[in-house]
Amino acid sequence: MSIPFDNVLYIIGNGFDRHHKVKSSYGDFSLWLKKNNRNLYETLSNVCQVDYLWKDFEKALADVNRDYFLRMGEIMLPKGWTEDDTYAELYYAQDYVRGEAENLWSDIVKWFRKWVQTIKWERKSDQRMLQIDDYARFVTFNYTPFLETHYGIPRENILYIHGKASDLKHAPIIGHDGRDTFDEWYSQAGKHSKKYYKGIQSHLPEVDMMTTSVEEYFSLSEKPVQDILKQHQDFISDLYDVKHIYVLGHSLGNVDIPYFKAINAANNNPEDLHWHVSYLHPEDKPYFEEIMHSKIMSLGAQLEMITLASICPGI
Repeated sequence: MSIPFDNVLYIIGNGFDRHHKVKSSYGDFSLWLKKNNRNLYETLSNVCQVDYLWKDFEKALADVNRDYFLRMGEIMLPKGWTEDDTYAELYYAQDYVRGEAENLWSDIVKWFRKWVQTIKWERKSDQRMLQIDDYARFVTFNYTPFLETHYGIPRENILYIHGKASDLKHAPIIGHDGRDTFDEWYSQAGKHSKKYYKGIQSHLPEVDMMTTSVEEYFSLSEKPVQDILKQHQDFISDLYDVKHIYVLGHSLGNVDIPYFKAINAANNNPEDLHWHVSYLHPEDKPYFEEIMHSKIMSLGAQLEMITLASICPGI
């Protein structure tokens, strides 16, 4: 006989795994990638020239420099192109750039997936297990199976919202939040690159096909949040009766806010919800409180800030 769900929901982020000393940070990914595919590691380091590349990897996916693709495409463009020339070369440049964009994104997903499959539970992790309600429901943003393998949570109680490491058919879902990086790039780009654009986000007609292909990378690398919500609508809708929501080890990043809003909206009485949100560093606490109150919680809902250490008997 199956045990009915209770009124508790856990939302699990990467800080949950890291609390257990699991090597699942983007920094761990960078070290692994550097060792196993140095070419991709160096490519990303060269074209995502932001200091948070290996701290907030998914956000940095939107920071790939357009010059990286433009330099590839211009090699294929005819020199001194005029309207009297054929469009064959332009089509070739377009196809070449699109192919490079698709290849780069394919490599990122492929090797991220390979890394995720190497993440393991450590012996010392057992000593840091949390007191959680194993009859509850779980929405996990992690790809790891530790809720099942070490906490004994039934698979049907868990929504792996971005995929699972053991899924052989589907790669883990990664991506940026869709923020537009064009203006920032354009303000810093040299004249050589700007010549391919006529004003902000307006392509020159003669190279429109190539610059359109450049922009395709940014579409490919955007996380399809709305599609994911539609795919898991049944699970989220069934959260209507939840009364307590524990957010454990989640960064509350902008790309994931729509999921939290959807969970809140699915509840019959969102104003009566009790949110329990974990933070690691004291300086993070006011930031999380502000995000919860301004973007997620309904008026009247209660918020309690906690630490994972406070629900860990071993600490």
